[in-house]
Amino acid sequence: MGLLVGLLKRIFKLLLYFALFIAVVLLIPNMPPYTKFTNIKLEPTQPRVGVLSPNEALNNAQQLFKDKLKGPEAFRVFDGELYTGLGTGEVVKISPGGHITFVTKIGQPCTGVSQEHICGRPLGFEIDEKNKLMYVADAYYGIWKIDLKTDKKQLLVPPNVEIDGKQAKIFNSIALDNNGDLYWTHSSSDYDLKDGAMTVLSDPSGRLLHYDSTKNTSKVLLDNLWFANGVVISPDNQFVLVAETNSYRIMKYYINGPKKGKSEVFITGLPGAPDNLRVLPDGSGVLISLYVVFDNENPLITQSLANTPLARKFLARLSRLIEIPFEYLYEQYPHVVLEDIVYKIGHFSSLSSMLPNISGILQVDWNGNIVASYFNTDNSVAHVSDSIVYNDKLYIGGPHLPYIASVPAPPLLKKAFTVNKPSSASAMKSEEVKKTAQPKVQSAPTDKVVKSTEKDKVNVVGKKDNIPKADKPLVQKSSEPSQPEKKPKVDSAQINKGNQQQKDKVETKPTKIETETKPKSNEPKATGAKPNTDPKKPMTNQNNNLKQSEEKPKVISKKLDEKQNKHEKIVKDSINSGDKPKIVTPEKVPHAKSTESKDEALKTPNEKPKVQKNKDAVKTKTANMKQTPQNPVRDQIPVKEDIPSDRRKPNEETLKVIKKSGPVEIPNPN
Repeated sequence: MGLLVGLLKRIFKLLLYFALFIAVVLLIPNMPPYTKFTNIKLEPTQPRVGVLSPNEALNNAQQLFKDKLKGPEAFRVFDGELYTGLGTGEVVKISPGGHITFVTKIGQPCTGVSQEHICGRPLGFEIDEKNKLMYVADAYYGIWKIDLKTDKKQLLVPPNVEIDGKQAKIFNSIALDNNGDLYWTHSSSDYDLKDGAMTVLSDPSGRLLHYDSTKNTSKVLLDNLWFANGVVISPDNQFVLVAETNSYRIMKYYINGPKKGKSEVFITGLPGAPDNLRVLPDGSGVLISLYVVFDNENPLITQSLANTPLARKFLARLSRLIEIPFEYLYEQYPHVVLEDIVYKIGHFSSLSSMLPNISGILQVDWNGNIVASYFNTDNSVAHVSDSIVYNDKLYIGGPHLPYIASVPAPPLLKKAFTVNKPSSASAMKSEEVKKTAQPKVQSAPTDKVVKSTEKDKVNVVGKKDNIPKADKPLVQKSSEPSQPEKKPKVDSAQINKGNQQQKDKVETKPTKIETETKPKSNEPKATGAKPNTDPKKPMTNQNNNLKQSEEKPKVISKKLDEKQNKHEKIVKDSINSGDKPKIVTPEKVPHAKSTESKDEALKTPNEKPKVQKNKDAVKTKTANMKQTPQNPVRDQIPVKEDIPSDRRKPNEETLKVIKKSGPVEIPNPN
């Protein structure tokens, strides 16, 4: 009996000491945190039945970019790439192939998440796709405008500046208006993000504001919001929705229309704490991310403390009393361990371990009706802050996740995000209608082109195709001069040139050269090298040949053999009759590709037209003209090159050798 009485006495003493401690903490004035604690009434939570019934739609999430992205908070898609803000202060973009690229950073260089107040923390951002501008709400550094082309930054709303008597802290979310104005939220006026857990215990101090881009000023629209969070603008630009996280509801504020300046509750009694909001691309409603989900089996302690201000005051002051000594020690003796302790005390990351391991997403229409709900119960997606459908998958971010969670996109969400292109789809349909409405306009020119190409096929080949294509049919058809139908049309000037060249060749070369074996032997050379020859050079050769043919035929034709005259007549008849005007073209190629010895041999008669040579001399000349790279010229003069020696030769003078006995002259043998 005495043991039991002693035990009760000790318990009573402990309770008494604890009560005294609580009284001291609560009653001592001017103790941090310096804020108000009042009774807050919350709306009852909607029952988890029907659309809100538990499910596992977000379970078994895939972890993308694990340990590469710390705390992906919000998402935006721009130019087919996914943008997100990180806990280390950067805004990065992810390509469809999975490459992570740095975009911008508002804060200063830091060592890690524990230096969040130095790194900066972008909680929300918007992208002006037309002007390629990004508006970032950094929890510590205010609201900035960044030019994505030049990375120039401009501070729009500075931190630590009072607006209507209150200081803006924890800059949270941004919504961009059509005229360039911003609707933005800050979650508290008393605490920074590193002490964000205190906002759950303190009275509401968040606000919704409007930034006028023309005046560069901000105006308060809604005050005393319990942790103001995500904000969006309705598609008709009539009202703004803002998430009130600790009140578990969404507020509506009218910015246009007859109710302009008034506010009302859009939806309340949510089964979780709303974070970021997103307008569905098809315009059907809003996507609400639930940071934490609770029910009767998984109650939320902070919800129960809403109507107990003394309990909230005690917990807030107690946590602050614990944090102050470590802050002092860290200032005196900076160390990573102390820095980490100061970071975790009062931060949301430390509070998250005491919350239920359930999170989710709600799909709501513009009337405040819940259309669908998606929950995660296996803790693979802990504490959802934002979600978006990207590449047919639902990407989920969280402020404490070291990765991006990914699950197959639910059908309703996939439909809502793919219908982002109703205009593009309708545009495609209209284009198809235009195409079907104008089939004749498109087919008519094609028929004409086909007909013209069929008619002018020979001409096009004769003018534009490479010579190898023209040589093969010409060489094969040279033995059949009776088929003029397939030959391309050639101007009379070209026929005359060909006629003159044929005369020149007949007069300057014996019958052996005019045989059909020559184009056959030279055909591969001409076909292989013709594309590299300039179009102007054959014309110059033709002009030279014309001059030669005008001067030589009267003198040399008398001394040609009968066989040559007969062959000349055959060629002339074939040219004059209009058959195969391109017969000369296979011989143009040898002239164009012949060596310089040919040109010199052809020019020698022009220089000395009066000097006549016998047949043997002509044969020798033609033999020289038949020189090819395979048969080098015999009369080449060998090149002798004297290579100077770097050795110095001795002079004819006698060499002098110095010996011990004295210098002695030795005769030079050279």
